[in-house]
Parts: sequence; C-alpha cells; structure tokens
Amino acid sequence: MLTRMENKRTAIMNKIAKNHADNMAYSRFFNNESVTVPAILQVLQNRVVQASEGKHVLCIQDTTEINYQKHQKFFRTDDEELGPVGNNRDIGFFMHPTMVVDTGGYFPTGISYIHIWNRKADKKDKYERGYKYQPTEEKESYRWISSGQKSIELLAGTAAHITFVGDRESDMYEEFTALKGPHTDVLVRCKENRLLYGEEKKLYEYLSSQPIAGTYKISVRTDKRKNRESREALIEVRFCKVKVCRPKNHIDKTLPDYIELTAIEAKESELTVPLNEKPILWRLLTTHNATDIASAITIITWYKNRWLIEELFRLLKQKGIDIESSQLESGKGLKKLAVMALEVALRILQLKQDRDGLCSMEASIAFTPEEIAFAEKIYNRRLKGKTRKQQNLYKKGSLARMSWIIARLGGWKGYRSTTLPGPITFIRGLEEFDMMFTGHILSGLDRDVYIE
Repeated sequence: MLTRMENKRTAIMNKIAKNHADNMAYSRFFNNESVTVPAILQVLQNRVVQASEGKHVLCIQDTTEINYQKHQKFFRTDDEELGPVGNNRDIGFFMHPTMVVDTGGYFPTGISYIHIWNRKADKKDKYERGYKYQPTEEKESYRWISSGQKSIELLAGTAAHITFVGDRESDMYEEFTALKGPHTDVLVRCKENRLLYGEEKKLYEYLSSQPIAGTYKISVRTDKRKNRESREALIEVRFCKVKVCRPKNHIDKTLPDYIELTAIEAKESELTVPLNEKPILWRLLTTHNATDIASAITIITWYKNRWLIEELFRLLKQKGIDIESSQLESGKGLKKLAVMALEVALRILQLKQDRDGLCSMEASIAFTPEEIAFAEKIYNRRLKGKTRKQQNLYKKGSLARMSWIIARLGGWKGYRSTTLPGPITFIRGLEEFDMMFTGHILSGLDRDVYIE
C-alpha cells in the first residue's frame, strides 16, 4: 500500500488499488480496530532510535491542518474523529509531528512522535472558556510540551543530546522549564516581547541595544508572497543573556519567577535591504549558551533547518502524496492513513536531502539490503555511462548513490552541471524502481528481464 501510494503520488484508495478486491482490503485495514495510530507510528520510531545513537539531534515540531471539507459528503455527521479546523467552518483534523534531524549533516532521520487531534463541533472559543486561566495541560498548545516529553522518553537513552526547535507558536514560558534537562535544550522563535527581570527594557529593545557581535551573508530568493527581492543579504548578529519574567497572569504560580535564557537577534543590515522592503529579522530564545559569534550562528543554523518540516508538509499535501484528496469514509481511518502517508513523504524528503552526498547517510536508512543490491544491478546494466561525467561517483551503500539512481530512473540526466533533482523526479523514479523491484521479487528468479 505504501509503495503504491508513493508510486501514484496519491492517498486516494481508488487510484492506488488495482481492483475492487484491493479497494475492499484497504478499507478493511483502515477500519480494523487492531490497526492503531500508535502501532503504525512505532515503525517510524524504531528507525529513528537506531539512527540517533550517540548524536546531537534536533527535534523539530510543527502543526499542520488536514482539511477534508471537499469530501464532507462521505462522512457521518456524528463522526467523533473529525471536527472544525482553522477557519472553524471546514472539517478535518490536526497533525503535530516531531521530526528528528541529525545536526551532523541536517538530515531528517525520522519521526519520534505524532500528536493527532480534532476539535469538537461544539467547542467554545478561547474567550468563552477562559483560555488564559485554563491549566496548561488542558490547552491545545500543551502539545508542544507533551510531544517533547514523549520524544525524550523515546530518545533519552540513545541520542547524546536533544534540542527542541519550534516556531513562534511554541514560545511558551513553561516549555523552557518542562523540556530543559542535562541532555536536552529548547530553541524557539520569539512571539512575545517579554518583560525582563531586573531590567527597565523589554526583550526586543534590550536585545536590539546590544553591540553587533558579527555578520554573515545569505542568498535571498525572490518571494512575491513576502515581497522579497533576490539578493545577497548581510545579516547582523546580536546576542546576550536575559532573565525572562514569568507572565504576570500565569495560572501556575509554582513556576520560577524568571528563567535565564540566551537571546539572539539575526537582522538584515540596512546596507542590503531594498527600498520599500522590511529587513529579514529573527529573534530567538534558547536554553543553549552562546559564548561567541560562531556558537550564535550555529544556533541560528539549527533554527533555519526548521524549514525541513515545512517541506515534509508540502510533500504530504499537494506537492506530493495529496493526503487531503483521500476519500476514506471515517475520521479514524483518515488519521491512520495520514501517519502512513507521512512515512512516504519522509522517504522522498530523505532522498532529496542527501542528493548531493553532503549528509553522508547510509542507504539502509530508507532502503532494504535487497533493494540496495538490486539498484546496483540497475545501475551497472542500464544507467552507467561511458564517461566519468555520466557515472555515479558516490560510495556504494550510500543514500546519495541511491538518490542518484532513483533520480535517473525519474528522468534526471545525471550531469552535475544540471539542476539537482526535485521531489517530483524522485517520486517518478521511485515508481519506476518499485515496479522493477516488485517484478524481480515476484519472478523468484535472479534474472535481468526486469532491469532491461
């Protein structure tokens, strides 16, 4: 099922099923009470534990909305596994995965936890339920803490160090206290201009008043949505230690009056900001220490790699598996399907991330030994060029070598001077590879007919 989902680039059962019997089998699978989200998730967790051994990993969290409004007619009105999503009108649910990324090469090794939930149709808004005065454990935002704690339980005995990375939504005072430990740290982008303990200035003003510790350059691509022009931007870095006050109206008075954190500002210099455009600006808070400009830039780089989970969501949706077009008739089945589709999206992302070999990952993280051996046969008999420029120069057994082979099967020419292959090329290549490998296995013979 996963292979067909990957091949067809869809999560619609009618499209991946070869016949009516397949379609019925898939339906029974997703409606089977013995098939649960935790059971499916455990497969992903087992892989990530092994891949994290002895490493400093980033646990990047984020939330995405899975919207099924266009298929509303398929669902029962009393389905308790579906509810209103972001606009409070459409129907669907939310996924909050934690992606594990190796800091050695910024490679996504897997998923440590997934929190899936849906709102109730009669849920009151935050003002009606007194959101500010609710215990943290009763709020949806608690997922940032609970998912972190579940990831610690999974990886604590394996990973050398864990840094939790989140966007503005995860800027919560209690997250810094709940997830910080001897081998764990927290890194978030600031949402609140917080009060500082013992200072007359708030966080933003105090941070901006610090001297520039150093600069670095980044390439900026044109982005019409954000009114960004392409350029080489000069980024000025400031950092300092701060004592952040506990929010005045916080319901939990057992939390410390303040917590000491490192604040970092990465702001584009006025020298490179185009006319009528706002400068690039990140303000970060972390439990890590920044002792010099190099360590500050390293922490900024950790946060920059948060884009990987955004890429994963794009592959899960219209840019890849198109999970929101699925026509399963129950919310419970759709949630199981979403976890399986996330595994497919992750595999595509892994191929893309190590396509240039800079992550130095082994192919075994995404392929079986039999698949790796079969890929070598395909390369030697069908893809190996006569000149060095047409040959796969990556080490045997590496993921980069597999990425090269899969991309070639997907239509990429293989020349380093051309544009590197993207997700669609890898999806096409995986479709071709899986079809050939399946034929090879079904034949029961070690023949070359499925390669030729």
